[in-house]
Amino acid sequence: MIKLSKSVEYSLLALKYISENEKSEILSSRKISEDLKIPYELLSKLLQKLVKEGIIKSQQGKFGGYNIVTPLEKLTVLKIIDSLGENIQLTNCTVPNATKTNCSRLNSCSIKDPFWNLQNKIISIFENTTLHELTT
Repeated sequence: MIKLSKSVEYSLLALKYISENEKSEILSSRKISEDLKIPYELLSKLLQKLVKEGIIKSQQGKFGGYNIVTPLEKLTVLKIIDSLGENIQLTNCTVPNATKTNCSRLNSCSIKDPFWNLQNKIISIFENTTLHELTT
């Protein structure tokens, strides 16, 4: 089963929420957390990673909050996954520089190459899917 982590899911939800509401108000991490029912501490860490990667910007102060910097049409799901330090991995052998520690069948596996091909197709889908597509 392919499953995105909660960090990716929460980040996508928060980015969508910010994009939908930033024209009417600057959103604090507390408000985003409460409205989306995302744990505040985790959301704050995720938003800081997105700030560090230049996807959103943070405005400090009493009326501070978050704004999207990267246009949604140019912001890919893969960029968000990478920004959070997450990986897309179908099996243990599809990590870069896999060893027998990752998979004991590494040298004799008959499905390793097809899984690499499948993983590359999935990565391509995430690379070509924008946040704009997910928010409209």
